[in-house]
Amino acid sequence: MTASRPPLDRLLSPRSIAMVGASNSPTRIGGTVFANLARAFPGDVHPIHPRDEIVQGRPAFRTVGDLPEPVDLAVIAVPAAAVVDVVAECAAKGIGGATVITSGFAEAGPEGRALQDRLTQVSLETGIRVIGPNCIGYMNAHDGVMANFMVTVDEPLPQPGPVALVSQSGGFGSYITNKAVLAGLRLGWFVSTGNEADVNVAGVLRHLVERPEVGVLLSFVETLRDPEVFIDTARRAAELDKPLILLKAGRSEEAARAAMSHTASIVGSAQVLDAICHQYGVFVASTMEELLDLGTIFQDGRRARGNRVIVMTASGGAGVLLADEAGQSGLSVPVLPEEEQRRLVSDMPVPFYGSAANPVDTTAQTTAMPDAYRKVLFSVAASPSADLLAAVTWARPGPANDAIVEMYQSTDKPVAILSTAWSDQFQQAGVPTYTDPRRAMTALAALVRHSDRRPAGSARFTPDADRARAVRELIPGDQSTLLESTGKDILARYGVPVTREELVTDADGAAEAAQRVGGPVALKVMSYQLPHKSDAGAIRLGLRGPDAVREAYADMLAEVAVRAPDAVIEGVLVQQMAPARLELTCGVQRDPVFGPMVAIGLGGVLVEVLSEAALLRPPFDVADAVAALGGLLGGRLVSGRRGLSEAECEAAAQVMVALGELALELDEVTEVDVNPLRVADGAVLAADALIVVRRD
Repeated sequence: MTASRPPLDRLLSPRSIAMVGASNSPTRIGGTVFANLARAFPGDVHPIHPRDEIVQGRPAFRTVGDLPEPVDLAVIAVPAAAVVDVVAECAAKGIGGATVITSGFAEAGPEGRALQDRLTQVSLETGIRVIGPNCIGYMNAHDGVMANFMVTVDEPLPQPGPVALVSQSGGFGSYITNKAVLAGLRLGWFVSTGNEADVNVAGVLRHLVERPEVGVLLSFVETLRDPEVFIDTARRAAELDKPLILLKAGRSEEAARAAMSHTASIVGSAQVLDAICHQYGVFVASTMEELLDLGTIFQDGRRARGNRVIVMTASGGAGVLLADEAGQSGLSVPVLPEEEQRRLVSDMPVPFYGSAANPVDTTAQTTAMPDAYRKVLFSVAASPSADLLAAVTWARPGPANDAIVEMYQSTDKPVAILSTAWSDQFQQAGVPTYTDPRRAMTALAALVRHSDRRPAGSARFTPDADRARAVRELIPGDQSTLLESTGKDILARYGVPVTREELVTDADGAAEAAQRVGGPVALKVMSYQLPHKSDAGAIRLGLRGPDAVREAYADMLAEVAVRAPDAVIEGVLVQQMAPARLELTCGVQRDPVFGPMVAIGLGGVLVEVLSEAALLRPPFDVADAVAALGGLLGGRLVSGRRGLSEAECEAAAQVMVALGELALELDEVTEVDVNPLRVADGAVLAADALIVVRRD
C-alpha cells in the first residue's frame, strides 16, 4: 500500500521515516533533526547508525537495507562522499524519497558538481525523489513532519496553518520562517530545496497548490528551474483562488554572482520574471517584509468586494497618513454619507471634536469610553460604504483591542490593523497587524487586486506545420540576420500588416515600382552586411515621381559604395511611406529561463529615451495584449487624448499575438525587432523589421 502512493506524496507526507546519520549528540545536526522527527511525528521513526544500537531511546539499524520494510521518507545527514550510495540503497529498498541535508555538492566546486550529477542520475534512473542536497530540510506541520534543524528541540512545535513557504535557501528560509511566526503567520509548511538535484521550488509549489490545507503560497528563490511547471502552478493557483507570492534574489548582476556561488544557480532577467508573474497573477514582493505582509493579509481567505477603505483612528495625524498611503496604493477613501456620519457622531461622547467623514477620528476621548468605542467600531465595519477597514491602536491589552478582535471575528470584510507593535492577542485571533501605515495599505491594495483579477494565461496555441515549413524555406542557411524584405515577408505570413513594397535591382525598376506602390516612397538598400541602413547612408525617404526616385537611387548607391565598400547589395526595397501620428516598437527576445518574450513600447526616437515596454510570454490572446498595453505609461498610452484608439490598440495587440505565434513556431528565431510600428487612422503598419536566427 505504501509503495503505491506517488513518490512526491511519500516524500512530503510520509507515513514512516528513517534517518541515516541520526545521532545521540544534541550538538550535531543528525541529533537535532532526529530529535525533531521523534517528538513530532506520530508514525514510525527509525534511526540508522553504523555503530550505536540505541539512538535517543530508539533501536537503531546498521544500514538502510536492515530496515524491516520500506519507509516513505529517508532523511540523510552523512558526509557528502557517502550520500549517493546511501540514496541508491534507499531506492533499492523501495523508499519513496530522500531529504539530503548534507552540503559539499555543486556549491563546493567541480568535484562537488560531479557528485551532485551522480545524485541526480540516481534519482532519474530509480525514480526516488530527492530534496537537496545542501538544504535545511522541511516541515509539514499538518502531518507532524519536522525533518529539519531550523527548529531546536527546546522550541515549541508550530501550530499548522494555511500558509506554505518554499525557499531555495535553507538558512534564509529559516530566517523568514522565524520572522513569519513572530509576525503572526500560521505556517503549515516550510520546504527548503537547496541545490535542487531533483525536486525544485517550482515542483514543490505545484505539489502544494493542490493540498487542501494550503491557502497561501510564499516562495523565496534564487533561480526558477522548470519555468513551465512554475507557470502551470500560477495558473492552478489562480483557478483555486490561492495567492502565490514570490521574493526573488539575484535581480542584479552582483546578486546573480552570489546566487551562483551559493546554490550553483542560473539567473534569468528580473524584468522578464516580473512580467511573467504579472501575466499569470503572481505577486512579486520587493522585500522580505512585503512577502510576510502579503501572507498576513491573505491567510484568512477574505476577499474584497471593492477598493473603498474606511480608516478609524484616535489620532488625526495617523488618519491622514493612512489615507495618503491608501490613495498612493490605489485605494479609495470615500467621504461617508451624511446619514452615516450623523449615526457615528450620535455614538461619540459630547462634546465631540473629531471627524466622522473618513478618516473617522474618534479622538482619545472615545477610545477611553469602551462602550462608545465599540459601537463606533462596529458601525464603521458594517458601513455599506466600506469594502475594507483599517484601524489604529496601541499594542496593549484593554477594551479597545478586545473590541477590535470581536469586530474582526464578526465581519467578513478584510481588515488591517495599524499597531505600535505585534500583539499576542491579535496573533492568536488571526487579526492582520502592521506596524507601518504604508505596509498596511499596500497589503490591502494587493488583496483588492487579487480579488478583482482576470483569469491568468488561459490562451493556447497549436503550431501550423505547413506555415512553419513555408517560412523556413525563406530563411537562408548561411545568414543569421535576415534582410528587411525577407523579414517583412515572414511577418506578413503571420498576419502582421506591413507596408506595400517591392524589391528591385536598378533605377528604372525602382521608378516603376514606386508608381505601383503609390504615394511618396522610401528607398532602402538590402544587404546582409547592413542591418542598420542609416549608418551607411543606405536609405532615402519621402520620394515623389520617377525622376526623384531614379536620382535618389543613384545617389544612395554611390554613398553606400564609399561608406560600406565591402557590402554586397542584394537589391533595393521600394517602400510605401506609411503615415504615423504615433510610433511603437514590437519585438521578440528569448530569455534563458522563460524562453520567448514579446515586448511592445513606444518606438522611433522615443524607444531609448523612455525605455518602457510591456512584456508577455506567448501564448497569449488579444485581451492579454490589450491589458498589457493599458499598463504602459501609467495607462496614458491608451487613455490619453493622443494615445491609441480602441481600434489601434487592438491592431497593435494583434501584432503582439502574431509575433508570439512566430516565436513559438520557429524556435530558430532568436530575435525580432519591428521598429517602427507606425500608428494612424485606426491601423498599424510595420515599416521596418529585423529578424535574427540561429545558424545551427
